[in-house]
Amino acid sequence: MEKVNQKSLPERTADAIMSMLHHENYGVGQKLPNEIRMAERFEVSRSTIRQAEKILEQRGILDIERGAGTFVSGSMGMNEDPLGFSLIYDKTKLARDLLELRLLIEPKSASLAAQNAKRQDTELLFRLCDELEAMVAAGENYVRKDMEFHQAVANCSQNAAIHNLIPYIHQMLVLHDSISTNRHMEETVKEHRRIARAIAQRRGADAYDAMEYHLMVIRSRLMEDW
Repeated sequence: MEKVNQKSLPERTADAIMSMLHHENYGVGQKLPNEIRMAERFEVSRSTIRQAEKILEQRGILDIERGAGTFVSGSMGMNEDPLGFSLIYDKTKLARDLLELRLLIEPKSASLAAQNAKRQDTELLFRLCDELEAMVAAGENYVRKDMEFHQAVANCSQNAAIHNLIPYIHQMLVLHDSISTNRHMEETVKEHRRIARAIAQRRGADAYDAMEYHLMVIRSRLMEDW
């Protein structure tokens, strides 16, 4: 008897595309290959690719722009507020609480990244460091780029739960950007590079310590602002 909950081909293709985005470290705003290449890659029709991408657009994971292509959504799959952050009135306390959560999760994520990262993963980390440094030099707002770096570290860990949780807890970064008057941008670049080097050199303990130090410094900066 056929299972009534069996996924359709577009749904399975959507899952495969999600796996591609995760394992190949697609960043926010990055363009996906065109329909022909995607159809060849997943051995399905172009119609199935369109349906699969539509599914992911409805989940807030992809943005489909007619005439331009399909891109990774800036909402990072957060069309709604499943953790109820928007309902918390005291945003300063929320920033503190989320930072404590990051301290529990991200150092271990960096340690796992040092064990599991592939060459292309570490290349991405250094590229993001370079892009962040360029934004700092230009005096641009770098919060989104900071988030991309931490998301990339989570991707390197190869832990799907961490990968999916990081975008939510990183709402703290947006809150920090709105309440902080002391950016310490150059130090942030150096701290990111320390983390990237430790991961690239597969030094798990050093990656853990570098990430923990980075987050502790952020907490110290927040305390100055508060």
